[in-house]
Amino acid sequence: MDRALAGIGLLLLAGGCSVGPNYHRPSAPVPTVYKEFKGWKVAAPNDTINRGAWWSIYRDPILDRLERQVNVSNQTLKQDEAAYQAARAVVREQQSSFFPTLSVTSQIQRQRSGGGAVGSGGAGGLAITSYSLQGTATWEPDIWGKIRRNVESSVANAQASAAQRAAARLSLQAQLATDYFQLRYADP
Repeated sequence: MDRALAGIGLLLLAGGCSVGPNYHRPSAPVPTVYKEFKGWKVAAPNDTINRGAWWSIYRDPILDRLERQVNVSNQTLKQDEAAYQAARAVVREQQSSFFPTLSVTSQIQRQRSGGGAVGSGGAGGLAITSYSLQGTATWEPDIWGKIRRNVESSVANAQASAAQRAAARLSLQAQLATDYFQLRYADP
């Protein structure tokens, strides 16, 4: 009887520790054709791709020089780059949880006891040197998927940070080009 109760309790405990199923995007049926818009298709944004020097189609050396300075001089982009690098570091930190942690500590201590009188120049007495070396190893197996879910979350945050960085760069470049052409071709 005790074994049966212990087995049931263990099953209930194991069932309560489940992390949950993988996320699946819910379906949202969308008609393929709207009566107002022929040829409509679903958007497929890709904010992380490099847009390149898109402003070079204008063949304006001043605009080209200004646009290249955006990546170097803009503090908002520097902040977004730092946030992206921090997000990547968090991913690496979370991934390290899959592996054991090893630590080693060493210590050397030297003591002198007894000996000659102070100021007599004597170096008598007994010198004792002790050595100490300690090591620990810890590892948490990812039985319930906690570490895996943390890594997935960190990767998603890093991807969002990369997209934000790319969108901010594109927005700043477009704003610069707009302002440049408004000033250059404004009526006097």
